[in-house]
Amino acid sequence: MAQKAIDTAAEHGVARDFQYTLDLPDGKHWFELSVARKVMDEESQAHFVVLSRDITQRVQTLDTLRKLRHAVEQAPNSIFIAGAEGNIEYVNPAFSVTTGYSASEVMGRNPRLLSAGSAPPSLYADLWAHLTSGRAWRGEFLNRRKDGREYYESAIISPLHDEQGRITHYLAVQEDVTERKRDEERIRNLVNFDALTGLPNRTMFASRFSQALALTQRSGQHLALLYLDLDHFKNVNDSLGHQVGDELLVEIARRLQLVVRDEDTVSRPGGDEFIIVLPLADAQHAAHVAESLQSEVRRVCRLGHHELVVTSSIGIALYPEDGHEFETLAQCADAAMFRAKETGRDSYRFFSTDMQAHSLRVLQIENALRSAVVQDQLALHYQPQIRLRDRRLVGVEALLRWNHPDLGAVSPAEFIPVAESSGQILGIGEWVLRTALDQARKWRAAGHTGFTVAVNLSMVQFRHPGLVEMVRQALADSGVPPQMLELELTESIAMDAPEKVIAIVQQLFDLGVQLSIDDFGTGYSSFSYIQRLRVHKLKIDQSFVRHLGEDPSAQHIVHAIIGLAQSLALEAIAEGVETAQQSAILLSLGCDTGQGYYFSRPVPAAQLDGLLTEPSSIVV
Repeated sequence: MAQKAIDTAAEHGVARDFQYTLDLPDGKHWFELSVARKVMDEESQAHFVVLSRDITQRVQTLDTLRKLRHAVEQAPNSIFIAGAEGNIEYVNPAFSVTTGYSASEVMGRNPRLLSAGSAPPSLYADLWAHLTSGRAWRGEFLNRRKDGREYYESAIISPLHDEQGRITHYLAVQEDVTERKRDEERIRNLVNFDALTGLPNRTMFASRFSQALALTQRSGQHLALLYLDLDHFKNVNDSLGHQVGDELLVEIARRLQLVVRDEDTVSRPGGDEFIIVLPLADAQHAAHVAESLQSEVRRVCRLGHHELVVTSSIGIALYPEDGHEFETLAQCADAAMFRAKETGRDSYRFFSTDMQAHSLRVLQIENALRSAVVQDQLALHYQPQIRLRDRRLVGVEALLRWNHPDLGAVSPAEFIPVAESSGQILGIGEWVLRTALDQARKWRAAGHTGFTVAVNLSMVQFRHPGLVEMVRQALADSGVPPQMLELELTESIAMDAPEKVIAIVQQLFDLGVQLSIDDFGTGYSSFSYIQRLRVHKLKIDQSFVRHLGEDPSAQHIVHAIIGLAQSLALEAIAEGVETAQQSAILLSLGCDTGQGYYFSRPVPAAQLDGLLTEPSSIVV
């Protein structure tokens, strides 16, 4: 390298900036060589002046700067440098990719040109407070790209100092975190909101309730907690599918939100149940809201090709009367909601001390009922079913009775729902069937034939997959001919999951037993549906029979049911016959059979023996 420099100097008089390296004891060093030819007379030998400088530090610094520039240019993060006055002096390619602005478009401009305009003044105040004091600042901006789209950017902005410690520039390293924030929002929604309706779930509702309760406590006013449950929602899922059911829940959620105030919260903890908290609300306001909610729910829902009308049952608990924390109020509201269902649905009920006593009574009955069979506390009474045209006994209905040593005689209307809700009805129901069949066997052995023994099936029994096999086995064990057994299912059971009901009824029909639909006229079964059910009888609900001779509309309804039965070649039987006038009207309308106090109260089997041998003694 030195020779080349001398040759160049010999030819041109000077040679500059020739670089070479030497390995010295402390490592490799870079040198820069400059050579100048010394002017001599023509006869003298040429002389040269050589200057050599160690440029190792400069070379290393330039190499570091080159690497740094490559790193900045190729960095995935958006980077810009602004001067002390705050205007942009440099941007890397990632900046242009992220923002849509080229370097020439932003040079000399303030970075605020990217702002979406939503950042509060306090954010910029905090930013400059850090930078002017020589500290780095970390934070997030909502920015706007050149095409108008908004995005979130996480930024670290640091002041750059010269040798005297003066701030000369600001370095900003920024990252587009829009997708990350969207992911965080999705996760937050999954944790706090119902995925189907978008309403707060249990987690979020707990927080909202705490806030509402604190506000109520500070004000010294009331708070209302409402439990709303859709009536017969299962029928929608079973008959129209879960997709329609989901669409219905979304529509109901939307309607509920239309009713409440901004400070109220509607939540869906799951299923078809909704919880509403009304801060600063007394009983009157809660009742008004409940009525409005039910009115909204009751409106026709048009979902695709379907038009649905659903109703709701609402339970209401009040703070501080019914409790001071969520768990207690929730239990009270839930109990009140079930009371609303028990009293006919499509209504609302307040929790009260009477309901608390009712809850304790239910628990007492549930516990006592567990030993009722083994302790021989249950018994069957039988109520005659009389053919109206000749007053002959054509059947009896087995009715369950319970006499507890401490509770006394417990009404079936009270203990049957408890047995159903606790699951005990399966064991009790099988006991009823086998006991009734055993009594039927005894009557046949005594020569009493030509009539049926009817046994009621509950909704829980009918849904149990082992029902048909249980009936088959009980018949086989008793030796009673199947046609002597009649199984009664209510119209509400018949309307529960129609296709499944039709299949189960067909299996029972194939066993040879008689089948009847109880409480007919109180449900919503259609003519076409009844046609598909392989049943033998329609039992006219006593609510219609009770008003015969008083209310013309009752007579029209009974006449229509009898006409329906006749058109389907089914027997019509009226329950709840209490007067001679009712019996006469039923006979004139073409009703086949009657059952009620006019003929006989339910009696033990021993008292029925006389009625079996002397039909004329039936009328009391």
